[in-house]
Amino acid sequence: MFTAFRWLLRLVVVTVLLAVAGISLAYYFASRSLPDYNADYALAGLDGGVEIVRDTADVPHIFAGSDRDVFFALGFAHAQDRLWQMTLMRRTVQGRLSELFGERTLAVDEMMRRLDLYSIATRSVAAQDAQTLDALRAYADGVNAWIGVVNSQAKGRGAPEFFLFSNEIAYWQPADSIALLKLMALQVSGHLEREVLTARLSLLSEDWVRDLMPVVPGEGIAALPPFASLFPTVPRSYAALEAEPADPLSPFRPGALAGASNAWAAAASRSAAGAGLLANDPHLP
Repeated sequence: MFTAFRWLLRLVVVTVLLAVAGISLAYYFASRSLPDYNADYALAGLDGGVEIVRDTADVPHIFAGSDRDVFFALGFAHAQDRLWQMTLMRRTVQGRLSELFGERTLAVDEMMRRLDLYSIATRSVAAQDAQTLDALRAYADGVNAWIGVVNSQAKGRGAPEFFLFSNEIAYWQPADSIALLKLMALQVSGHLEREVLTARLSLLSEDWVRDLMPVVPGEGIAALPPFASLFPTVPRSYAALEAEPADPLSPFRPGALAGASNAWAAAASRSAAGAGLLANDPHLP
C-alpha cells in the first residue's frame, strides 16, 4: 500500500513539473514574440535617425526627418503590433486561408480567387504616381525590417499566434498594402447583394421591379412568400441569427450585424500638442 502511494506521489510530482515546464516554455517563446518598445535598432534603409515614442496606450508617435523615414517607421511599428493580423488579411485577399485553416475557409478562398483582388492590386502598383509608390515601398521596407529583426535576433515568430498556425512569413510588398485596402473596401460594400439583386431584377418587366424595389418606400406591394427566395441570406428571425453566427474568418458580415465607423476631430486650440487632431475608427471584422 505504501509503495503504491509512493509511486502515485511520484507520478503526480512529475506531471506537475512537466506542466510547469511546458507552461514556462510556452510563456518564454510567446513573450519573445512580443516587441520591446524601449529597444534601439540599427536598420538599413533610413535617411536619418527615427524615434518611435509610445504613449500610455502604446499608440506610436513617429518623429523623423523625411517622409520616407516616417512611412518606414510606420511599417515597422505596424509589424511590431499587427504582424499576425497583417499576414492573415493578406492571406484572405490572396485566397489562401485554407492553407492554415483547412476546409472551413474553402468558400472564402474560392470567393476571393473569383474576385481576384490581389492580381488587381498587383497591377495597381504600376498605376501609382512616384510619391505614392515611394511611400508604399518605404512602408514595405519598414515591415520587412521588423521581420528581419525577428529572424536575426530570434524573437520568437513575430507574434504568439504564429506558434499556433505555423507558416512561412513572406516579405511585405507594395501590392500587399493596396490589396488590403481593396479588401477593406470590399468589407464595407454592404450594398453588394442589393446590386446583384437589382441586376437580376433588371431582366424582369418594369412593373415587377417597381413592386419589388419601389423608388418610394412603402409603395411596393405587400410581400408574398415567394419573394423570400430572392433574399436567401437574410435571417427570418433573430433566433435564426443567433443559431447561425457569422464565420469570424469571413471577410463579410451579415447586414443585420453590420456596425458603423466613427471619427472625431479637435481644433488645435483644444490640443495639448498645439495641432489639430483627427481620430478615425473603421469598424471592420
